[in-house]
Amino acid sequence: MAQVRHQMRRIARGSRATPSTHPAFALIAEQRKQRRALRRYRAWLATSQGTA
Repeated sequence: MAQVRHQMRRIARGSRATPSTHPAFALIAEQRKQRRALRRYRAWLATSQGTA
């Protein structure tokens, strides 16, 4: 699943898909992106709950 998401991100950026992407690289990159997104979401949630 991480490999598919990696390829979809590449295509969305306008790059070509690279079928030779190593699965471990794709997984680690996916985990880093999700961790960063969760951090941003928690920060957003904390500020939006204070205004509601």
